[in-house]
Amino acid sequence: MSKRLFFLMLFLLVSLFSVLLSVPVAAQDATPTPVPVPTATLEPPPNCPVLQGESQESRTSYYMGEGVGFMSSGLLSDAIFSFTCVIRVVNEDYVPAYMMRAAAYVRRQEFERAIQDYSRATQLDANLLGAYNNRGIVYTALGDYDRAQRDFDKVLELDADSILGLNNRSVLYAIRGDYDTAIELLQQAIDISGIEGVYNQLTDPQRPSDAPAIEYDLLNARAYALLGVMYSARALDNYQKYLFLTRGNGDARIQSAAGALESQFTFEMRLDSGTWLLVADYSLQGS
Repeated sequence: MSKRLFFLMLFLLVSLFSVLLSVPVAAQDATPTPVPVPTATLEPPPNCPVLQGESQESRTSYYMGEGVGFMSSGLLSDAIFSFTCVIRVVNEDYVPAYMMRAAAYVRRQEFERAIQDYSRATQLDANLLGAYNNRGIVYTALGDYDRAQRDFDKVLELDADSILGLNNRSVLYAIRGDYDTAIELLQQAIDISGIEGVYNQLTDPQRPSDAPAIEYDLLNARAYALLGVMYSARALDNYQKYLFLTRGNGDARIQSAAGALESQFTFEMRLDSGTWLLVADYSLQGS
């Protein structure tokens, strides 16, 4: 199955799921060529006059709060300015400013700048799981799957039980056509999270109607949606192999089933309908 068709399937089958951050990506050819990441030219130091003479902590808090506010309002240029004030004027080693500025760069599709900021964050904190995870998403968007896999592998090196890392790495394996490994990773995520036990409790016919609510992370349920994508993609792949080998003489019911799936994928792909399945992480917890 072509990478374009796979991305189309991803977009359709999980369109009801939201993520913490969406990363634009174009449909990939069967053997994508990694996109070189140019070095971004630093802009002149910004004029950051607010709270001059105040403590570093006060100025950092002001500009970070301002930047987050601008981000939530969609004012990305202003947000980048605020985070840059922290980095260039107040505290050049403040990791959250690099993480948030990278998020703004991603939303503006300035991927090379985002990669620079995530890389700087990993230099300042070599155990910052979120920086590797998010940089892996950007590399995936650029079609540089080898670097993306190294970053997702690093996430699991830092935390072997990371549900985020297992889910994201499974998507990358599926993009590369290895559905079996993708499914294994998702089953591993289900086992580690214990989400199947939660489901069994919630659907137990003997469960009292007044039973206390069960608290669980919604991210843990995501593996089931991704499993559905992987199994459907693998099914369509098998249909296509069958139809190719029978050269028009195969079972008409299989032709119909395959055609029904493919007919859903006739619309033109937009730039933002691929790696949005990958979930970003902006927590600042290292290991």
